[in-house]
Amino acid sequence: MRFGIGLVLAVIAAAILASGAEANGDPASDVLPFSTVFLSIVDPRTSAAGRELLAATQAAAKKKRPIRVAVISQPSDLGLIQSLWKKPQTYAEFLGKELFNFGRYNGTLVVSMPNGFGINGPDAARGKPALARLPKPSTNNLEQLGKDTADAVRQVAAANGYVLPASSGSGGGTSGFVIILAALGGAAVIAGTVFFALRRWLLQP
Repeated sequence: MRFGIGLVLAVIAAAILASGAEANGDPASDVLPFSTVFLSIVDPRTSAAGRELLAATQAAAKKKRPIRVAVISQPSDLGLIQSLWKKPQTYAEFLGKELFNFGRYNGTLVVSMPNGFGINGPDAARGKPALARLPKPSTNNLEQLGKDTADAVRQVAAANGYVLPASSGSGGGTSGFVIILAALGGAAVIAGTVFFALRRWLLQP
């Protein structure tokens, strides 16, 4: 009887984890809790535009005005929610909620797509009109879209009263390998906690 109850609890725990994974089905929401830049499937450190975005977001963090960026160049960058393709503002609001729910991030988020930009968070009220004045990138070339996004981030900062310098071409960041390890490590910790809690309960006299 005790074993049967434990098995049911394990199945429930697995279902909760699976539902969380499904709710988190867009790649940017998996990357941005660990890094400040999502540049499609590319490690931003390997791209000039990516390094420029890393430098801008790091400068914002030093000013205590955190900004994270999602560069969406193609529908597949949205994973399970490709219905939000070419809806950058809608996606910015959606992703902002995900980052808060799953990563407790409540800073500013800037999203770019070939047809424009979206923004969510503390700098959105002043940043949105600034982004609306910018020309649409009109390209899915990732390098150019990334550079246009870096300009957009600087415009958001300027609209909110602070300045972000142009990139020097360098910038650190969390590599894709480290992100994957962190995600796997988090899943292992959760699974281990559930296993040992159930084991202790089952072995009680």
